[in-house]
Amino acid sequence: MVRLIDVILDIEEKRGEQLPFRPDHGHAMLSDLRSGFKPGYPAIGRLRGMAEIRGVERALRFKRGG
Repeated sequence: MVRLIDVILDIEEKRGEQLPFRPDHGHAMLSDLRSGFKPGYPAIGRLRGMAEIRGVERALRFKRGG
């Protein structure tokens, strides 16, 4: 996953624009289990996935010097 995000950041640099990132599926978290979600699409689990993607993206951008 880290290598994939690194490649996407390379593409962004070449294009000069940011590409959208979003998690496609998420893990069911305890708070989701009470809310009646569709399997694979729990709200809190997808937010957690987005936080993980953003963390990797920031680490790679920091490593690149920006």
